[in-house]
Amino acid sequence: MMRADPLLVETVERMFAENLAPEDLAEAHGSGGVRFMELALEMGLDAVLAPQEQGGYGGGWPDAFVIAEACGRYAAPGALPEAMILRGLGHGAEDAAAGASPLPMPAGALLRSAQMAGAAQGLVERTAAYCSERTQFGRPIAKFQAVQQQMAELAGYAACMQAASQQAFAAVQKHGMPESGESPAWLAVAIAKCRCSELVHPVTQIAHGVHGAIGFTEEMGLQYFSLPLWRWRAEYGRDSDWAEAIGARAIAAGPTATWASLTR
Repeated sequence: MMRADPLLVETVERMFAENLAPEDLAEAHGSGGVRFMELALEMGLDAVLAPQEQGGYGGGWPDAFVIAEACGRYAAPGALPEAMILRGLGHGAEDAAAGASPLPMPAGALLRSAQMAGAAQGLVERTAAYCSERTQFGRPIAKFQAVQQQMAELAGYAACMQAASQQAFAAVQKHGMPESGESPAWLAVAIAKCRCSELVHPVTQIAHGVHGAIGFTEEMGLQYFSLPLWRWRAEYGRDSDWAEAIGARAIAAGPTATWASLTR
């Protein structure tokens, strides 16, 4: 089970909530995220995975998940997640903050799974709030069974994404970042990226469908979640790419070895 530092969790939640409230997102993204990145770097959030002897926090992958997921859930601008991973992989602070080096495939896929899981949860929260505020026929639309069913599906998809990504981060914490398909953590990362990318379509479809036409307006702010989701789903491998790789590995390993890899 993943256990992040409770103090880090509290710090991240407070910092993100204070600086990325729904009404602040347009300004935050309009400036390119400069102010938010400056604050995040000042707090050392990019150094969570870096060893203490290198000036880092010395945390683990569960701590990294907290930050990456929050960046998606709060629609954080800038490249804080990338900077965090790069520093954890041994790049210097300046290069990491500038995003000077691309992430290797497994690390990038792992990161995107957490960001997609967070953005999906952000859409759940936004859509639930809208359903409670929007009235039709004299009562909130959240009271209508058809809307409740849609919200249940949306929340279920988001929970699946959270579970898959958390499992992948836990596997990397236990076995290390996979360098090949032979690593025990590779399958968890592959499943997380595949599943999260696959669920982007129903998640965004339901969220925008419940909002209706107003969901496409700039004022509603859904674009800060849905547009990154559609971009991230294709980065570091599409769901079809990862599904093909998972299938090829299973065929090569045979039924006995495949079952063992799923249950260990």
